[in-house]
Amino acid sequence: MSAAHPTPTRDPSDAISLAVTQINSGRVDEAEKLLSSIISETDKRTPNLGAHVARGTARALRRELQGAVEDFTLAVEHAPTFADGWKRRGQARSAMGQNQEALEDLQHAIDLFPDTDAKAECHTERGMVYQKLHDFARAVKDLKQAVKYQPKNLQAWNLLGLCQTSMGDIQDGIRAYQRAIDLQPNHREAWVNMAQARKEYGHVAEAEAAFTKALSLDDPKNPGVHAIRVLAQMKQGLGDHWAAIRVLTKTIELDRNPERIQCLFLRGACQHALGYHKEAVHDYERAFSIDSSNKEKVSDEARAQQFLAFYQKELALYIRKHLDDPVTAFCLDKDLHPIFKEQWCKKAPPTHEMIVRYVMQPPFPSEPSTVAPADQKQVRQLVDGADAIGAVLVYRHQGFLPNKRQLRMGGLATLEMAQTLRHLVAERQAGRKVMVDTGGASGGGFDARSGQHEFSWRDAMDIPVRWRQLSEPNDQVIWVDLLTKAEFEAGFGSHTPMFSGQTKCVRYYMNFERALRLMKEVIAQEGHTFDAKNKPVPLASEDKQAEVQAAKTAADMWKAIGKDSWVVVPIASTSRPGHTMEGTRLTIVKVPTQPDAFEFSIRTPVTPPRWKDFEQEFQELWEGLMQALAGGHKPLIAHAALTYVYYWYNFMPLARGTAVTGYITLLAIFLAADMPITAFIPKNYQVDWEAILARSPEPFIQSVSPWLYPPAARETLQSSPSGQGLTADSARTEDPLADMITPAQDGTPSGAVAGSSQAAPPTTGDEEGGAVKGEGMSSNADNQGGHTNASSGLQAVPSPESSGTEAKTSVTSSAAKAAAPAPTSFGSSTSGMGVAAPPKLPNVATLLDTMRKRIEALNGPALPRI
Repeated sequence: MSAAHPTPTRDPSDAISLAVTQINSGRVDEAEKLLSSIISETDKRTPNLGAHVARGTARALRRELQGAVEDFTLAVEHAPTFADGWKRRGQARSAMGQNQEALEDLQHAIDLFPDTDAKAECHTERGMVYQKLHDFARAVKDLKQAVKYQPKNLQAWNLLGLCQTSMGDIQDGIRAYQRAIDLQPNHREAWVNMAQARKEYGHVAEAEAAFTKALSLDDPKNPGVHAIRVLAQMKQGLGDHWAAIRVLTKTIELDRNPERIQCLFLRGACQHALGYHKEAVHDYERAFSIDSSNKEKVSDEARAQQFLAFYQKELALYIRKHLDDPVTAFCLDKDLHPIFKEQWCKKAPPTHEMIVRYVMQPPFPSEPSTVAPADQKQVRQLVDGADAIGAVLVYRHQGFLPNKRQLRMGGLATLEMAQTLRHLVAERQAGRKVMVDTGGASGGGFDARSGQHEFSWRDAMDIPVRWRQLSEPNDQVIWVDLLTKAEFEAGFGSHTPMFSGQTKCVRYYMNFERALRLMKEVIAQEGHTFDAKNKPVPLASEDKQAEVQAAKTAADMWKAIGKDSWVVVPIASTSRPGHTMEGTRLTIVKVPTQPDAFEFSIRTPVTPPRWKDFEQEFQELWEGLMQALAGGHKPLIAHAALTYVYYWYNFMPLARGTAVTGYITLLAIFLAADMPITAFIPKNYQVDWEAILARSPEPFIQSVSPWLYPPAARETLQSSPSGQGLTADSARTEDPLADMITPAQDGTPSGAVAGSSQAAPPTTGDEEGGAVKGEGMSSNADNQGGHTNASSGLQAVPSPESSGTEAKTSVTSSAAKAAAPAPTSFGSSTSGMGVAAPPKLPNVATLLDTMRKRIEALNGPALPRI
């Protein structure tokens, strides 16, 4: 008689014990046959519950989940107090996706189990179900109970950390992961989770150490691809694209790589940013060529990156085609078709309209470049200065990484913009207009490709925008008005959540309470919100107002309003007293795919009427800023600068990049006025949000100025600055400041102090009666008629109102006759301002006059030429 096939007369308990032994030793098929034979010989009126529970367990292990549920159901129906039956059915139902039923079964088990270890197991299982449902709050509650009952529950600690980080409570998650690691130091999953949490928080060294530990626990021939990809993403986020490429290259060709598409796309993006376009195109093409027939399952994330790979490939070819063209002719926003940019921004597959209308970029050129590189000594000098300037751009808050490439970009953009502002003021003082080619400018519409126009606020903003587009071409930094007409009219715009689902957004949740208070203020003032169809939602009644004002969470606010809705934050115009403009929209919606989940965000749809309103404001702001710079009164310049960027932040005219381009503009204006900003942004402070959550420039200025203003900007004004004109004191002249960043003999910029908390401020020059020295400045005041400034690519023509010799200026005659600068001068012409001489750095527009030279400057001398 075979042990696997007992006769009906065999003691069933012995057979069940044998089957359990078989299950525990992995002989599940044999166990199920044995148990089925016992059940078939048992009186169905008095079923053998032990046999059914054991067979249910065997079926669950074989993924015969429906059969397992049937066995466990029979057990609990005949023995309602059998806790283990409820637990096992709950586990099987969870595996089947019957989540609500699983939660109910597990709660029955918790209520019935007398011992805490069993309860802990059930709480852990419930935590897993809630985590799967993205109901992180309830998951955390269950998992905390599990570790309370069972402090050494490794699985519960790791899962608790995962749920806490998913809620945005990164520090709590890190502590939970550490408890898991303390219990099992070589627990790879906990190390990977720890590394990702540290990365999200911005703990770079700790994150890299955790990634290294996790990867050391892998089989060298089969490393964890996901951990490698996230490590590479961190390297990219730090601006170390070359290191990211090296990390990814180790894993892309592995036989088993479930994230091959994502790895290829990321490596392509890194090569693209560094200007290695041929290699980038190759990776992009490989990424979007993979499909399911290659025996690699394509996830939703991978599919989206395949679409992006197509757009990025086209962008790489476009950049390569124009790599040696003059920078002044480069305008990605005009050169690329609006339908292409729209689909790229949406990360959506190409539409039929795009396929019909978009002309593909030509293939990679085969001829090597014959263009001579920029003077490397001057490039190094310029980059050193840019690095010192860009160091103050860092947001010191969780979620932000110190991206050295973006900081260098910010420094270079600041220098170019400051040099341009000095040139513009000089020409204004000389009575000349500065003209630019329309074809290389983003203003004037998609079809404006010929002729010239007078330099405007938008041409100034093209400088940092162009640099931002170049430094990380994987980001959709696009002027919104140059998308398709339909998309522009529909209100394409930015969307930044502070709270999404049940998650505190790591970077921006710090602004939640202030934004909620602002929403309450607007509702109290307006008496309504707007729903998804833009119809008013009345909230003026006393009861509704009380409910709104009592709201403390996004859920409270949504329940008080009763539906998805939004309010517009009204902001006051500076140039048109009494006129109100549309600031951002504070939006609250219920998330339908997640229990008890809401999103509270800023959404800023940029429509043609809103664009026209802001454009009118910027025309006046620009004129006020230029007057302030020409007048030379530094407190007025500071006030005008902060007012200007306040409206830029609220305008949000770019699909991405509004925040950094705004702060670059601020740095540039102050630098042009010879009062460089050397203070770092305070910890847990976000400049753009200070503007977005203020209803006029003044609260923003009051918040920013105490820590940002250099000493020269703090002087007491004879009258309150309005930004609309200059006081009598504004025409006074000042002594020049010494060079802000004079290259030292060893190549180290003297303005940078190693290990200091701030960049070193400029020193003061010798005072000589308040006149501006001429040293280091050139003068165009004696030039008659039009001319082209080779350093900036800007053309100046005499103003109809005055000639160059009649231009009003606050400088002395000796300053106006200063000799032309050496090639390393910061500015290209006499400032004409009652401020100091420009720092002696190479002219950015002259030295880095092609996209190739700019990419190589961003790369630094250590990387191969492109």
